[in-house]
Amino acid sequence: MARVLEIEQDSFGADAWDEKLFLSFYRRCPDLFLIAVLRRRVAGYSITCAGRRDAELTSIAVDPRDRRHGAAQALLDHTLAELRALGVKTWWLMVETENEAALRFYEQFGFVRSKIVKRYYGAGRHAWRMRLRATAAR
Repeated sequence: MARVLEIEQDSFGADAWDEKLFLSFYRRCPDLFLIAVLRRRVAGYSITCAGRRDAELTSIAVDPRDRRHGAAQALLDHTLAELRALGVKTWWLMVETENEAALRFYEQFGFVRSKIVKRYYGAGRHAWRMRLRATAAR
């Protein structure tokens, strides 16, 4: 967990989650709390919580030094395969409207912008709710 918290801090700074929140998600969604390993060290993580029909990608991050090496893609690919096996229909996430790199990445994966949520990240910081039909072919 220490390495996950380092990646979280390096990726999100003041918005980083604390250990208590990560442990809470690990208890709630252990099957889709995934770790990416590159060169024998933890390079990233993703957390998805799934219900019967839909799932939420609650968090994903890759160490800034390990970005653009396929870790995030692998995490999403594995999660999507698991969601399909579970029969989940829709996978969704929230992403800050100003985070162009993340928006491009998610759109390339197949997520589509569905709704703006005002002040999701605080005053003046809005989010896009994005969704992906988990049953659709990529």
